[in-house]
Amino acid sequence: NPMPPGGSLDVQARAFAAVADKILGQPVVVVNKPGATGMIGATAGAQAAPDGYTLTVGSVNIPNALEWEIANGRKPAFSRDDFVPIGAFTMSPMFLVVNAAAPYRNLADFLADAKAKPGQLAYSSGGLYGMSHLPGIIFEKASGMKFRHVPSGGGGPALTAVVSKHVDFNFPSPPTALPLIRGNKIKALAVISARRLKSAPDVPTAKELGVNAEYYAWVGLLAPVKTPKPIVDKLRDVVKKVCENKTFIDMIEGPGDEVQYLSGDGLAKHMVAESAMVAGIYRVLIKEGAK
Repeated sequence: NPMPPGGSLDVQARAFAAVADKILGQPVVVVNKPGATGMIGATAGAQAAPDGYTLTVGSVNIPNALEWEIANGRKPAFSRDDFVPIGAFTMSPMFLVVNAAAPYRNLADFLADAKAKPGQLAYSSGGLYGMSHLPGIIFEKASGMKFRHVPSGGGGPALTAVVSKHVDFNFPSPPTALPLIRGNKIKALAVISARRLKSAPDVPTAKELGVNAEYYAWVGLLAPVKTPKPIVDKLRDVVKKVCENKTFIDMIEGPGDEVQYLSGDGLAKHMVAESAMVAGIYRVLIKEGAK
């Protein structure tokens, strides 16, 4: 796992391991190798022996970080082509949340205020160009509004900034946001996806409300590209079986996420499209920054 222990990626990886070891009949161990927005662990995963015994917990963070390096003219230690996707087990959309005491009854109120105050409403993120910053950029472009971005040192502090009213809004993941929504500390105005979440059926999608914004933080498994096809096929079958397992579904959906299985081929296509979208966003940001 290229991310630190305790985060949502780590929770999902350990839930997967707990079920996969029973399917495989042998231990599945999660080893954390965090650092450099996941690049240290992902590099180790790309360079691992292609024998099926060392896999990388892949996530949206990997293509994000890769495309940022490329957009800035740097050569990363590995590329997307150094992996073969095994499959994804979640595709989490982000909420758009505001403080519970904010005057907005709905997204229309929020957008009206943003239009009246261009560049004044601020949103926090866990860090530059990460999984809680990109939905902000995508939402800004889709809505035609201008917002101010305030990066924080992680997803937790970014959400705390909304609770403490240091910023106006934020784009957290469902498991992070739902306890605070239920505790009336924040309120969700929209979910940035094509459909509503089972864990928050009353929260409309941005698309329903006229803003064509979608963003998903996927989590899944990647293998070194030279892993033999029979091993890849077996591992892909394991991911599918885990995603159908009630114990795994309960572990993921209990905190408010949803199991969203994506086959290896499906994840490969998603990563290509996602990388192209992110690269386009980065090119615009770099061009704007140079002005």
